Amino acid sequence: MIGQLLRIEDLHKTYPGAEHPVFDGFSLDVEAGCLCALVGVSGVGKTTLLNCVAGLDRWESGAIRIGEEAVPDSAEARSLYRRHHVGLAFQLPHLLPEFTVRENLEMPFRIDGALTAEREEWISELLARIGLADYADRLPNQLSGGQIARVGLARALVRRPALWLLDEPTGNLDPATADEVFALLLQLHEELRPTTLLVTHNPELAGRCERTVRLGAH
Repeated sequence: MIGQLLRIEDLHKTYPGAEHPVFDGFSLDVEAGCLCALVGVSGVGKTTLLNCVAGLDRWESGAIRIGEEAVPDSAEARSLYRRHHVGLAFQLPHLLPEFTVRENLEMPFRIDGALTAEREEWISELLARIGLADYADRLPNQLSGGQIARVGLARALVRRPALWLLDEPTGNLDPATADEVFALLLQLHEELRPTTLLVTHNPELAGRCERTVRLGAH
């Protein structure tokens, strides 16, 4: 699947007990296949927005759509929505420690009972693209931080999602490794063209994206 238009319309979101809303009528369109950085001070709602788009968090009113499909209301429907449309990568990828790199990438298909020969071939191709073809049979504790981050990016792309949601994916890496991983991120985005939201505190990385949206700006 290739990226689709992401449309956020009149979003209202307040956490219980909070004095002020996180979002009070927030709207945003992100073009299909765009790499869009989300920036802003801590606490302004970058991760909250990502979680709402992913269907991990709910809001009071407004709508979020990917293509023609709205993020659904029920927990079960949101789980299916994520499975079909969303790839998530975080600062700490939380790979399954008892499974190899290849098995971590296979897991989304194994959960569905849908690991076909074609998908196994795609996983091999993806491992080659991230430079870890020779590490397929290693466990996560045998990888460096940069290698783990690469696997996290690949796992978020293994279903070829329409939406690629990245929350500080290089945030815990040293500058040189972060730059290498971000270069890979740009390459994968260019090749697969998902619609991508990237949360980052790094203005240099944000500047290498196609678009930057600053949350909390008035």
